[in-house]
Amino acid sequence: MIRNVRDLARKWLEGKEVDAIFGLKEQDGYVAPYLFTDANELDNLTISTEYRLCYTCRPPKENILALMQRREPNTKIGIVARGCEERALVELAKRGQVDLDKVKIMGIACTEDEAKECKCERPYPNNLVIGVKVPGVEGVSGDENINALLNKSLPERLEFWRHELSKCIKCYGCRNVCPMCFCKDCKMEQEVFSKTGWLPPEIPMFLFIRWYHISERCIGCGQCEKACPVDIPLLTIFRLLRRDIKDLFDYEAGMDVEQEAPLLTTLDEMPIKEEVLS
Repeated sequence: MIRNVRDLARKWLEGKEVDAIFGLKEQDGYVAPYLFTDANELDNLTISTEYRLCYTCRPPKENILALMQRREPNTKIGIVARGCEERALVELAKRGQVDLDKVKIMGIACTEDEAKECKCERPYPNNLVIGVKVPGVEGVSGDENINALLNKSLPERLEFWRHELSKCIKCYGCRNVCPMCFCKDCKMEQEVFSKTGWLPPEIPMFLFIRWYHISERCIGCGQCEKACPVDIPLLTIFRLLRRDIKDLFDYEAGMDVEQEAPLLTTLDEMPIKEEVLS
């Protein structure tokens, strides 16, 4: 598959279909996002489920793609994107963070093993270019962890989450790794919600704020759970929240850039959309 990706990226660059390719670069044993502008560099282009392509830089609390588009507003960028990365782009565009008109997506399907590893419900992009669609995990019924939790009584579930949240060391890893966390003023950093010096956070509000704020824009990439150093099952709660958003509002994050999110507000009840590219 990687040979097909590199060949198509080279074709796009040499044919002037795009000015650059945004993807993952592997060099000297390290993998990181990279903007390829020279076709000769594409031998180092790679694809991986372990490394992020779309993420927010802290500081300045802006998405890396948004920073590139602001610096070079007339540049057409080809993006090597898996299903979750395409969904992230859709949600970011919906909130004015990136300009999809200046983007050409090379959609890559994940393999069946990769889908199982990430517990992904949709391991392929809408704009599939390379690879074959494989079935994802079928809703919450396909997740053994969630099934086990739902079979518990309400008091048992409460005790389960009390135990898990008591492990939180307030490292902000889940927030920092999330491609959908880009607010300039993060509520999780405010003293009223997260008292300085308390570990674990004094009340569960620290994580509850994030769960609410991300519930309708979570694209199911699972990076938050991978980043958590104390193994809180964050993907479990977000999969349940995604199910509820689907049931209540018939809404799935990252599916349609024209579909307005049902909870498009902050805790101050103000629109969170910010035209950062204007």
